[in-house]
Amino acid sequence: MPPYDEGSQKGYSREYKNYKEDEEIERSKTRYERLCVTMASYLNLKAEEDAQEKLSPPLRLLGWDITPGMVLSASVGVGISSFFAWFMLFAINMALGNIIPFSMMIISAIVPIGAGVYTFYKPIYAAKNKVIQSSGEMILSILYMVIYMRSSPNIEGAIRFAALNLDGPISKDLKGVLWDLEVGNYARIEDSLEDYTKAWKNYNDDYLESLQLLRAATNEPNKDRRERLLQDSIDRILDGTQEKMKHYAQGLKTPVMILNAMGAMLPVLGMIMLPLISVFMGGAITEMHLFLLFNVMLPSFLYWFMQKVLSSRPPTVSSQPTSKNDLPERGKYQVEVLGKQLKVPTWPIGLIVFLTVGMFGFIGYLIFPHVYPITTELGYIPDLFSTAGGEPNSLMMLMRSVSITLGLGLGIGISKILGNKARKQAEEHLEKIEGQFPTALFQLGNKISGGTPAELALEQAAESTSDLEISGLFQYASRNVRDMGMTFEESLFSDKYGALRKYPSKMINTVMRAILESSEKGTKMASMAMMTISRYLDNIHKTQEDLNDLMEETTTTIQMLAYLLAPIVSGVAVGMSQTIINAMYKLSQSFNQAQQSLPDSAAGGAGGSGTSFGGLISNLDTAISPEILQFVVGIYLIQLLFILSTFYMKIEHGENMTYRNMFIGKVLIVGMIFYSVTLVIISLLFGGIVANVA
Repeated sequence: MPPYDEGSQKGYSREYKNYKEDEEIERSKTRYERLCVTMASYLNLKAEEDAQEKLSPPLRLLGWDITPGMVLSASVGVGISSFFAWFMLFAINMALGNIIPFSMMIISAIVPIGAGVYTFYKPIYAAKNKVIQSSGEMILSILYMVIYMRSSPNIEGAIRFAALNLDGPISKDLKGVLWDLEVGNYARIEDSLEDYTKAWKNYNDDYLESLQLLRAATNEPNKDRRERLLQDSIDRILDGTQEKMKHYAQGLKTPVMILNAMGAMLPVLGMIMLPLISVFMGGAITEMHLFLLFNVMLPSFLYWFMQKVLSSRPPTVSSQPTSKNDLPERGKYQVEVLGKQLKVPTWPIGLIVFLTVGMFGFIGYLIFPHVYPITTELGYIPDLFSTAGGEPNSLMMLMRSVSITLGLGLGIGISKILGNKARKQAEEHLEKIEGQFPTALFQLGNKISGGTPAELALEQAAESTSDLEISGLFQYASRNVRDMGMTFEESLFSDKYGALRKYPSKMINTVMRAILESSEKGTKMASMAMMTISRYLDNIHKTQEDLNDLMEETTTTIQMLAYLLAPIVSGVAVGMSQTIINAMYKLSQSFNQAQQSLPDSAAGGAGGSGTSFGGLISNLDTAISPEILQFVVGIYLIQLLFILSTFYMKIEHGENMTYRNMFIGKVLIVGMIFYSVTLVIISLLFGGIVANVA
């Protein structure tokens, strides 16, 4: 009945909505592809043989509809456009009297060069990212194909089964293999699969060899030899992954040392001498130089270096929910208000923490907008920022900036933790039941192998695994059979009452569907499938544990660097720089007072040395204030902790965003507290010594 609401999505299934979203994504070109096509229409450059060899494999793996020549045209076009923009900015800056320091403009000239180089290497980086994102799916895709082919040795059905039960780059690739077959691009599934494997050549040879073994198993008439080929296919990718991870763990020691030296030790220790250098160099080093170097260039280099190291990480398997809606949403925290459960966004909570902790700094700069050292005479200094003698209190002035950076780190950290707490608990529960699933599956298969019908075996398996949490799956399914008269399939997969609704694991769901297909050929085939799958899952779990053991030394080093070393060294650097400036300020004041107390003749006789050293107090105007340095170091420390946390979690848990966000939150809170406490202790300790000497 009218009025019609054509924009309504009611009545559309979730599968149809996902299909429409995928279609929109597939139909539209990426911005990078559009850039390459546009630049090629103007420049139309031709790539040399070396460039084609470098760019063709990643473009094929990504499926981008562009050529190496288009990529070369885009990189040259972006480089020229960026250089022209830089030249215009340089000319405007010169006309306005060098508002931006000349040295910074020269340093910024690397931006156009970097833009052109990045545009050229973008497909290579994107291909490596796809390999990383596909790492867990590679193992699961082989496992799902093996599960299917144990009951039905048909490679097309196995590919379809894996494609429908995965959700990621590999799933899209396998659907593409089936699509090429359906539209007639290839007459046989083997030909379509062979063309697909060419795209992965030199990216993951173990995955390709496992696919070749599966193809060979399809054409093997002997049942025993076919079973060995299927077993070899899953063993090949697991053994290859373990061997690669062993070499990867050994090769990580040097990158971690570089990350430690370049990211924490050398830059931060160098900051200790920056205030002293800035005094004697007469303003050649400004706050803008520090910001550009430590908050832009150095973090960018460290992030690029981290991504380069991670690009060769071997694949690992992580837990996946049946649907994104089955787990709590990230970025929301559940609170109870008037008996109702509300999901509150966590970013306002983080903002409140930032404003609350940084309130001292914001108010301090409003009432007294000066930074230490103060070389000009001020009529009034608030009592909070002055000593008993009426001089500026360097520590209290420094604490203004400390409170702001501490509030920023705590705000981000608390927001990350609260926004992912419920999600992490759900994912840990999912991992726990997936870890127990092989044992429970073996028990169920063992019961069925004795001739017990699957419906009755559910209850017996639930009793034998009563000490495990996964036993609830069998108990719930058995109750559906007994009390509601459901079949084995309905007791598990019913949309309204199915037992798998309580256990939203994609892996468990997929395995049970494979077992259901096997049960159509008899209980013996179903029990054999259960025991075999149980063994496969155990092997994957053992491989995962071995990988964690191999990476333990490296991950421990990164944790120590993030939690302790980087924050403490940063706090020492800022504290010592504050002490150096304080000492120079006190020394200059004392020297000036002593010079003024001398008779005119003595003062004149000492004029040469007096002028040269006494002039330091005027040069302190060009010194980098400890407060400004603290802002630079504090923000850099937040960036460094973010990079180290991401590096650690990508090594440990791959692309799992929940674990990464939780770890980033913990490291930021602990690191910023250690940093602030260290800074205060160093300032009090050495500041007191300087005050006593003065």
